[in-house]
Amino acid sequence: MRLVENTVEVDGKQIPKNWFALFNVKQTHWNDPSTFKEDGSHMDVREGFQPERWLDETTKPSEWMPFGEGGRRCIGERLGMAEMKVFLGMMARKLDRYDLVNVHGDDDIVWKPDTVMARPADGTEIRATAADTSHAVEYQI
Repeated sequence: MRLVENTVEVDGKQIPKNWFALFNVKQTHWNDPSTFKEDGSHMDVREGFQPERWLDETTKPSEWMPFGEGGRRCIGERLGMAEMKVFLGMMARKLDRYDLVNVHGDDDIVWKPDTVMARPADGTEIRATAADTSHAVEYQI
């Protein structure tokens, strides 16, 4: 929920100053023009998972709100982040090797400035090989 600071018009509807405006996070993701498909497959857990869409310059991190924002931010955010870290740790234990796809030497890395943790400015693409080749899967993160 947000307090409207100035009277605005959205899709032909006027929202007066000092009124409260609500947004639906799921609907925001559903209607995202960069991923929307008429058949709804962009919201399917398997078919719709396309993390590479965030590599495009037209999408910005502020447009992705998995945990909401502000005073009503999801109370499960920390649990969700912890689960992702556990998953990545467990997956890493089952890897035989991984290669950094978009890095060919130390001079190729452009570090993102002003961050607590050092990380490449353009992200890191990883090609992982499972230790048990009977279940080999290539992940690109």
